[in-house]
Amino acid sequence: MLLQKRILFLILVFVSGCASTGEKLSPEEMYIRASALTKLSSAMESYVRYGSPLAGQNDAQLLAEGTKHNPALITNMGDYKIRVLSQERHAVVLMCTKAGDRALLEDAGCTGKVDAHHWKKKNVPCEFTLLLPATCAVSQGNRTGAGG
Repeated sequence: MLLQKRILFLILVFVSGCASTGEKLSPEEMYIRASALTKLSSAMESYVRYGSPLAGQNDAQLLAEGTKHNPALITNMGDYKIRVLSQERHAVVLMCTKAGDRALLEDAGCTGKVDAHHWKKKNVPCEFTLLLPATCAVSQGNRTGAGG
């Protein structure tokens, strides 16, 4: 009987936690998307760094040009809203809810792993939070052993 009550309690806690996010976000889904996002952000970093992006390109234009060699990079992101920011020849990609009202994942293309799992927090707006020059400088330093 005690075991049944504990199981019921855990189920209720889990269900109420999922319900409070507004959109159902499973950890498994977010980790799969995180893997896809690192590939997309690397492609965007390469395009911004070595390609010829035009000044003033919007998210859709940057994504189209940066994934021209492999359109699956963007289609693998599903219906989520994808934003791109280019600064000082670096790129960061932000994945938000389909409605675009909440940030889920954010990744600078210069780093090896997803930099921010916003989906684990409550109500993070669909806005960039990473400071690209600083994030990339730390990442570059860590690769060479200089950054700690």
